[in-house]
Amino acid sequence: MQHFLSIYSLLAAIIALFFGVLVINKNKRNIVNQTLFLLTLATFIWMIAYWRWLSVYNDYSSALFWARFLGIGSTLIPIFYFHWIVSLLELNKKLKKFLIFCYVLVIPFEFLSFSPYMVKTVEPYKGVFSFWPKAGFLYSFYLFFFFFGLTFYALTLLVSAYRKSNNLKREQIKYVILGTVLGFGGGATNFFLWYDIDILPYGHVFVVLYPVVFVYSIIKHRLMDIKFVMRRYSVLLGSIIILLVPAFIIKYYDSIFLSGYSLFIDLALIAVAISVYPSVRKWSFRVANKYFFSSLYDSSKVIANISERLRSTLDINQIYEYIHKAIDGAMHVKSFGVLTYEEDKKHFSTKYNVNFNIGRRVNFPENEYMNEMFVKNNQPIVVSEFKALYSNKKTKETIELLESFHVDVMCPLIVKNKIVGLLVLGQKESGDMYNDEDLQVLSIISAQSAIAIENAMLYEETRSFGERMEAEVKKATKDLRLANERLKKLDAAKSEFISIASHQLRTPLTVIKGYISMMLEGSFGEFPDISRDSLEKVFESNERLISLVENLLNISRIESGRLKFTYTEIQLEKMIESVIWEIKRNAEDKGIKLEFKKPNIPLSKVMIDEEKIRQVVMNLIDNAVKYTNKGRVVVTLKEKDNALVFSVKDNGIGISKDDMPNMFKKFSRGTTASLEHTEGTGLGLLVAKQMIEYHDGKIWAESEGEDKGTTFTFVLPIKERKTEV
Repeated sequence: MQHFLSIYSLLAAIIALFFGVLVINKNKRNIVNQTLFLLTLATFIWMIAYWRWLSVYNDYSSALFWARFLGIGSTLIPIFYFHWIVSLLELNKKLKKFLIFCYVLVIPFEFLSFSPYMVKTVEPYKGVFSFWPKAGFLYSFYLFFFFFGLTFYALTLLVSAYRKSNNLKREQIKYVILGTVLGFGGGATNFFLWYDIDILPYGHVFVVLYPVVFVYSIIKHRLMDIKFVMRRYSVLLGSIIILLVPAFIIKYYDSIFLSGYSLFIDLALIAVAISVYPSVRKWSFRVANKYFFSSLYDSSKVIANISERLRSTLDINQIYEYIHKAIDGAMHVKSFGVLTYEEDKKHFSTKYNVNFNIGRRVNFPENEYMNEMFVKNNQPIVVSEFKALYSNKKTKETIELLESFHVDVMCPLIVKNKIVGLLVLGQKESGDMYNDEDLQVLSIISAQSAIAIENAMLYEETRSFGERMEAEVKKATKDLRLANERLKKLDAAKSEFISIASHQLRTPLTVIKGYISMMLEGSFGEFPDISRDSLEKVFESNERLISLVENLLNISRIESGRLKFTYTEIQLEKMIESVIWEIKRNAEDKGIKLEFKKPNIPLSKVMIDEEKIRQVVMNLIDNAVKYTNKGRVVVTLKEKDNALVFSVKDNGIGISKDDMPNMFKKFSRGTTASLEHTEGTGLGLLVAKQMIEYHDGKIWAESEGEDKGTTFTFVLPIKERKTEV
């Protein structure tokens, strides 16, 4: 008995430490991981002391030392266990003062572990144990408060949480309670002999089961996020333990009955272990597959495989098959389906179904609440968890529908914030819940699948559209073909007119402008005032013709998509000052005060086509001066909401309510404006509007009516652009 418990304690210590290291390596900053690691570390210390004490057969001093060393671990186990439960149930703040009190109280017990107050002595027990401890008077207090008191308090907290929790949390807590009962209940059998109660500590063998039960809950029911670390290592450790346990038993009986043949038996055990280990390992993986993990699949291989397959085809049905095979091969699902989202109809349509008993039903309405919470945020939906956390009037009908079809998980298919559809999974063949690793793999597969399905749907849509277009073209009538020919001729005539206007009108007008300008400057001698006045009128008329031709060309280029923009980063207020300097003389000649309210500090630079925006600014300020007979014109520029706001306000002829809707239309002029200046073309504002909109800006006019002035405003966003478009 003593030898068996000694070997068993060493094995339990190794398992506890292994489990603790995995836990803390997964997340060193999480208080739940930290306290569970401390619990396993205390268990390791306790088990090592137990092993060393039971390994002593003749040395009283050594046995007493290790029996007292045992108290270091046994005193820490209850407090670390209690702290772990409190952290797991998120009660740290509520029980903070009590935890501090417990930690303060445990300190003197740690120091007194090596005193006779905790362990008086060790004595032989009826030939079963060479030495067994006898409790000191403080040991009873330790048992009452720490071991039984804290354990019972923790169990009451667990039971209370179990009653209030949802299905998944209840499963997790259930296994924590089971591990507590096995571990602490088994360990409690040691204490009877301390008080001369004749019960052997057979329950000690159950102590090692507490980490095993916790591991089961962690892996199967997502208690803590350490599945990726635990998966293969726990199975490999289990395989080694399966080989070590019978080897220890054989060695135990070998030491009693066949001590002279130890070497041969050791060699035989090593040979057998090496030969059977592959089979034991394979069997362990099968057992783990069934009872611990959904499947011991290699997630990276699954993802790589599905990625390669999805890239190889644009056949939508084949894509559905590949997705199903990849998920089923890894997780062994009972049922699987793919739904695509039809935004115009606000429902999901079944495109692929394996083993979902939906009858003739094809379409399922969307749930806006679920879409906003999970689908649009690209989060997998575990139906049981969704029901527990978000069950309300908005979701009740959808949850009942999902449960009626035995849906366990739904994974959104999202491409660039657009809902493509859903992957719908039923229960696993094993009956297991979908763990964190499953959900992470499903998220990656969903992202890949969404792109593949979207591409396949676009390809199918393009192909179908091409076929429809071909059919429609074949059915086209002779009149349509003739109309097309006439349109082509008109388009050619338009292009020819633009070419003529460009080469035949602009060139001579520019030459005329040049000569008249030279004449006004005195290049050909001085002219009488009467002649000079006539030349100035000719010059102005020529300018209007040039402006008309330029506007016509710009409109034609815009409508045909041939207008090019060259963007540069400029300080807009400097360009406005330059325009005002050019127009100021005309304003002064009319007795109008032209004022620019320049910003106090430099504004942000803006990326624009300077020539075209200058044309807009020139047009707006010139119009304000032109249609104002007296008073002033005020130009302002300010920065607001990451944009530059330019406005020109005058107190001129104004715009009537009837004319306002037509201000930015082709060849449209206000009634009052037409009477004031008959030579206008009605193209300037249209060109200005087109130029501003090409810069992603806005332009508008405001007026309270005739003779009440007008304000023209445009807004240009401040953002980076390509230098040429």
